[in-house]
Parts: sequence; structure tokens; C-alpha cells
Amino acid sequence: MLQAIRERAHGIFAWVMLIAIGVPFGLWGIQNYIDTGKEKPAAVVGDREIFDREVTKAYEQSLNNLVGIDDFDEKKLRQDALERLIREEVLAQSAEAKSLAVSDTEARSFVQTLPYFQTDGKFDKDKYKVMLSAQGMTPNQFVAQIRRALLMEQFQRSVLDSAFVTKGELETLLRLKNQERDLEYVKIPLAPVTRNFTDAEIEAWYQQHLADYRNPEKVSVEYLALNLEDLAREVQVSEEDLHKLYEEQKASFGTPERRKISHILIAVEGSGEAAEKAAQAKAESIRERLVKGEDFVKLAQEASSDSVSGKSGGDLGFLDKDAQEEAFTKAAESLNEGEISAPVKTSFGYHLIKLTQLVPAKIKSFEEVREELRKLAQHNGAETSFYEKGQKLTEQTFEQPDTLEPAARQLNLKVQVTGPFTREAGEGLAAEEAVRKAAFSEEVLGGRNSDPIELGNEKAVVLRIKDHQPATDKPLAEVREAVIARLRDQEARAETAKRSQQLQTAVRSGKSLAEAAKGLGLETSKSGFIRRENDKLPPELVRAAFNAARPAADKATPGEVALPDGSQFVFRITAVKDGAANVADAKEQTTVSEFLMRNEAQREFGSFVERLRELADVTLKSTD
Repeated sequence: MLQAIRERAHGIFAWVMLIAIGVPFGLWGIQNYIDTGKEKPAAVVGDREIFDREVTKAYEQSLNNLVGIDDFDEKKLRQDALERLIREEVLAQSAEAKSLAVSDTEARSFVQTLPYFQTDGKFDKDKYKVMLSAQGMTPNQFVAQIRRALLMEQFQRSVLDSAFVTKGELETLLRLKNQERDLEYVKIPLAPVTRNFTDAEIEAWYQQHLADYRNPEKVSVEYLALNLEDLAREVQVSEEDLHKLYEEQKASFGTPERRKISHILIAVEGSGEAAEKAAQAKAESIRERLVKGEDFVKLAQEASSDSVSGKSGGDLGFLDKDAQEEAFTKAAESLNEGEISAPVKTSFGYHLIKLTQLVPAKIKSFEEVREELRKLAQHNGAETSFYEKGQKLTEQTFEQPDTLEPAARQLNLKVQVTGPFTREAGEGLAAEEAVRKAAFSEEVLGGRNSDPIELGNEKAVVLRIKDHQPATDKPLAEVREAVIARLRDQEARAETAKRSQQLQTAVRSGKSLAEAAKGLGLETSKSGFIRRENDKLPPELVRAAFNAARPAADKATPGEVALPDGSQFVFRITAVKDGAANVADAKEQTTVSEFLMRNEAQREFGSFVERLRELADVTLKSTD
């Protein structure tokens, strides 16, 4: 089940796992808000209260999906975040009401797969305890969160896995997917505009588009940076610690032994004890010939039942333990170079194994890796301090939100300052998108310290505003040439659109597209039959052609489309050929079927959750 979750997690379950797992370890500061007794809930679902801090976290996650988009309704986005949390809670309570269950063993097994608690790809119990302790949580509390999330996954899958696709739906989509269309088209290029614009025209455009000609808003911030690398340099490591770590990590400081092998396989022909004995006797006979000096390569070519390796004298390359049965591997590892094993029984038959090359293991000496060991030991030793100081950083900057100085003194950190930067770009620390987003948040612009911002797994910063420069309008004299360029582009696009309408009017009056185009000094082209994935024509033209209606009664379907550069296409669909669903290969049929299944499953699940929401006992306490 755990593997299925990792492969399938999406939609509402992915969000639930983010809240249950990602958020607690994304910011240390969340612990500062666990006193819910005095906090006013934003909504109540059944007997469960949803608090404003939860809505804020969900809202911030939504903002992460809107990077680069400035035009959105913040109030609506926050309301959507609250509604999403309500639906998740409704789903969780419905799952519990259905008496679905997840065992402690299953939940704990899943916890051990989470990267937060792993070192070198393995579950690290000490790291697990330290991180939970930093959150003020016990293992039982955290496992309970995980169990609830897995419970919701069960409920979700019970709905999603019930979706199905009919043969007719599959064939319809294949016909549409593989459909071909024939079109003739005319491209109307963007003609350059060279006339001079009057001062009045330039001034009018400038005033109407002031927002396009602004010096961007800028801020500079002061900040505290907590860096695991800096903490690691302060960790003292003894020689005893280094030697112990070397023994633990020795395998990673070199290359393991490698054994190149060849074999002769004698398969068991038939069944029963007689067939087994015959195969074994044949293998022993061949081994006797090898002991007497016959060539292994020739005998493998002559007698091996493994026709693939037999052609190359039985060569199997270097031993792959995972690809061989235990008896085979054990025998191969016991051989000296050039030695041939006694017959080895596996499910394939009897093998005669020869070790053709032995490459000894090569491990770097302690002295060779001393510096690497020291850095590793320091890094490991600093992790606990990093999490503990991260907690203190969060507490100090939250309790004294209008200054960084107390936290700097307690943690022995230096208050640093950035240069000015915008919402879109910055240098140094401000090159980090997460830093810029926090710097321009309402909280920081209002004079409060930010929440801790994690930059990778080994650095966190808290910042506050130092200087804020609002956006200012650039004077017309500075942007005059840019305004003229925009005016010329606008006029050129308008003229191109006018010619497009003239061409379409001529076609509607009864002229052929070629005749109408010739009258405007334009040429007509023909595409031949094309499919949706055609990459020879502009994608905008291909999309418009396949969005147009089918020709009816031998009458071509007209259409038009504008390209981003301002040029336009006028086209006619002259013929359509549907794809043949019955000739689609198995792989394509499977891909299309899975696509339909996912869409149908998500539609059904959305309707299901919508109905649960309608029936649920939900009270909204706040609309902020």
C-alpha cells in the first residue's frame, strides 16, 4: 500500500499529506501557535475547529502556485483555502465514520520512508526524535497524524478506483485524437508602421498606460541567517570519533570486490528424479573434461543450454548478486581466479561456474579520507544544534516581532543587510524567490519579522524591512521611444486585423480563398492532411483548425487566428478524416484509457466530496 501511495498520491490526498507532514517540518515557528485554546476558529466541521493559522498556511501554499501571476483576488484565494480545509476535514470524518482503519505498524512503516527522518537513505531514529522534539510532538502524536492521512487515502481510493471507461468512450477519443484535417490558409503578416505620431497621441497613450512605465517597488531588508555549515565548523571531533565513523562508513570510501564469471548451463530436460540425475551427471561429465584441460569457451559454445551466453563462451560479465539465485552467488563468491565450481543447482538447471577475473576491493585508508571524515562528523554533530537554534530563532523573532537584535544576541548571529531588490529579482540572498516573497508580504511590509524561511535543508533566515521604496512613474521623456514603439505595434496589429476582415468578407461574398487573397496581394497555401501534433505549422493555427467545426455538405469551414507577433491566419477546413480506433496499438490504447480513467475518477471524486460537503455540519465563524 505504501508504494501505491507514493505512486498515486495526488489531488486532495497530496494536499492532506502536505499539511500533515510537510508543514510541521517546513517551518519551526508552527510550534509557537499550538495554543489553540484562546484562538478564534475560522470554521467548525462537526466537532473539529479549523483555526485561522491553518487557513493562512493553506493560503500561502496557494500563493506558491501563483508565482509570476500578479492579478488575483487575495480575499477569494483565502476563502478558497478555507473551503479546501473544510472539505478535507469532511472527508476525514466521513472516512472515520465508515470504520476504515490503518494499523500502527502501517503508519510507522510509512513514517520511516519520509526523507525528513533519513540519513544516507536510511531511517535515522535520532533525527526523528530531535525533529519531533523541536515541534513539541511525541512520536505517538505524529504517527496519529500520519494514520489519519492514510485513512483518508483509503477512502479516496475507494472512490477513485471505482471509475471505469466504456469501449465506446475509448474509441471516440481515439478517433478524435488521431483525426486528420486538410486546410488551405493565408498568412497576413504584420506590416510596419512608419508614420510620425503627434505629441497629443503620445501623451494620451502614456497617461492611459502609466502602470506599464513605472520604476518598480523596491525593498531592502535586514536579516539573521542560521547556517548548518557555520555551526559545523564549530564542532570539535576527536580522533576516536573519526576512527569510529571510518569503520561505519568504510564501504563508501572505495570500490567493492568485483568478480567476472562465465558459466555452462545444463538444463533439466523433462521432469522427475531421472531427469534431474541425468542433467547433474552431464554437468559432472563436462566438469571432468574441463579438469583434464579442455577449453571452457569451446565447451560452453558446444554444450551450454544458455544460448545467449553460450555464443560468447559462457561469459556473464561481472557478478550481479541481485540477478542471480543465492546458490549461484554463493558458489561464485567462493571461487579463486581461474577456478571452476562443482555443478550448482538452481531453478534453471545445473551450472558450472568459472571465475575469469577477480578485481579486489579497494578501500581508501583512514589518512586519505581524514578531512572528509572530519567534515562529515562535524556536519552530523551540528544537526541537533541546528534544529535547536532554529527553534530558538523562531521563538525570539515571534515574541519580539519588531526587532532582530535579541535573537542575534542570544544565538550569536550577525544582523546582515541586503541591497534594494524588486518582487521579481534581486542579488545575493534576494536572489531566492522565497526571500523576495516574504519581503513583500503584508506582514513584513507592516514592520513585523518574517516567519523562518528555509533555503534548502541547511539554511534558514528571518528578515524584517529596512527600507521600502514605493513604485514611481517614469517621466514621459524617459519612455517616449518605448511609447512610440507600442503605438506603432498597436496600429500595425489593427491594420492586420482589418485586412483579415476584408479577406473574410470577400470569401463570404462567394470568392474562393485563393481569389480573395490574390486581390489583397497575398498567397494561399495548403497543408495537406495534418494531425493535432503537427509541428510544421504554427501551433496557434493547428489548434484553431482542430477547434473549428467540421465541414458540412461539402462546404468548407472558415476560421481565423491571430499569432502573438500580430500576424494573422485566415483558413478554411476543406476535409476531415477521423482516426481509426481499431488500428491504434496496444500502448496507445492503454495510455488513452488511463487518461480517460483518471479524468472520470477525478470528476466522480469531486462530485462525491461536493455531496459530503453539502450534508456536513459546517459552521463558518469568520469570513476574513
